[in-house]
Amino acid sequence: MASSPSRREWLAACVRNEPEIRIAGMAATFPFLRSLMMENSADLALIDLDTSVQPATIREWLSEFLDLAPVVLLSSELDPPTVNLIRRAGAGGILQSDASPEQIVQAIKTVAANLIVFDSAFGPPSSDDDSVADQLTPREVEVLRLLADGLANKEIALKLNISEHTIKFHIRSILGKLGATSRTEAVTRGLRSGLIEL
Repeated sequence: MASSPSRREWLAACVRNEPEIRIAGMAATFPFLRSLMMENSADLALIDLDTSVQPATIREWLSEFLDLAPVVLLSSELDPPTVNLIRRAGAGGILQSDASPEQIVQAIKTVAANLIVFDSAFGPPSSDDDSVADQLTPREVEVLRLLADGLANKEIALKLNISEHTIKFHIRSILGKLGATSRTEAVTRGLRSGLIEL
């Protein structure tokens, strides 16, 4: 999604020749993007945030989109509270607006592989965030504990009687909220916080 037609076309050109990526549609507004994602069962949304988009607006739509698919954001200006909000919500990643086509493609592939990408320009997670225990939902804590037991996504899905797609969403959210870049790092942080006991 991007508000400018030229920007949308540029973003499409960045990924058009990638055999692993198929463009399901392009949108200028959040409502239209949501409709496209629902109609096409999109696997991921690439959203170019216009500088005029206010943090309150981001908060309104972020959880909606993350229920549909992981999100990679492009932005030139995000204040630290908004960045931390996006991290805690479980977004796949944030890149600078001037990211190269190669960086954008790599970010899409990384997030599609259930990892997270955050440009270092947006800084590390805030140290005065809520505690780990307060950040994670009860279901996410369950998933984190099963990750610590070494279970694969399919095994966790069977154990919790939910879909594997939902498990992938929970794992992305856990990584984002904990500021972790891998399952192992998330488990380590869970151990340190006392959420997981071995």
